[in-house]
Amino acid sequence: MKTLLINGCSFGECWNPSKEFISSLGMNNHVNISKAGTSFQRTVRSTIEWIAQNNRPDYVLIPITFAHRWELALNFNEDNIDGSWIPLQNSNYLSADYNLQDINISDLRDLVDRYYSIIPSIKTHWDKLFTEIILLASYLDYNRIPYVMWDMCNNFEKIHINGYKGFEKVKLINSNHNIIDLWSFCGNRFMWSTMATEEKNKIDQYAYHHNHEQYLHLEKRILDHIKTNRE
Repeated sequence: MKTLLINGCSFGECWNPSKEFISSLGMNNHVNISKAGTSFQRTVRSTIEWIAQNNRPDYVLIPITFAHRWELALNFNEDNIDGSWIPLQNSNYLSADYNLQDINISDLRDLVDRYYSIIPSIKTHWDKLFTEIILLASYLDYNRIPYVMWDMCNNFEKIHINGYKGFEKVKLINSNHNIIDLWSFCGNRFMWSTMATEEKNKIDQYAYHHNHEQYLHLEKRILDHIKTNRE
């Protein structure tokens, strides 16, 4: 049995890959450990943890989540994959259901608000994310695990990092054929483009989780990328 592993945020969690797509990758089944509201930091950590617990998958797909998200190990409740780590983003998204260690939810919201208030620009989030992408790609390459990563919701544009120091690492991402070009492709935007105009007018593009029909378009785009880079 060959296993496909999928890991991301809610955009990955709500994806139920078609049997045809799984078969086209040469896989027999899939495991989806994506989790809503989580960061790419969690994607890296939980992918490695899942592999440590279950041995290597035969293929990995990583839809890259929002760069501004992060996490802290503050929860008394321990999950088999996530341990005590909890996802962090804008304070209004923080859950009152967390069983926090020596801190209350109000103090955590204050901490998160202060954190975001001192971030000077988007480059800070992107720099951290690009480093994590390279690290996860290197781990998968080292263990000879085939994979594809792509931006799911950041809509990266080079203009936002032009002139900044410390971004030479981007060339390692640009030259990696297992990563769909971050500067020209965004999964959420791509799926949005496949929708009829009347559907688009009813929903918020950036808050919408696409239905199965749009994910079928995404699956075809991923397969096209794999085929192109095999030739």
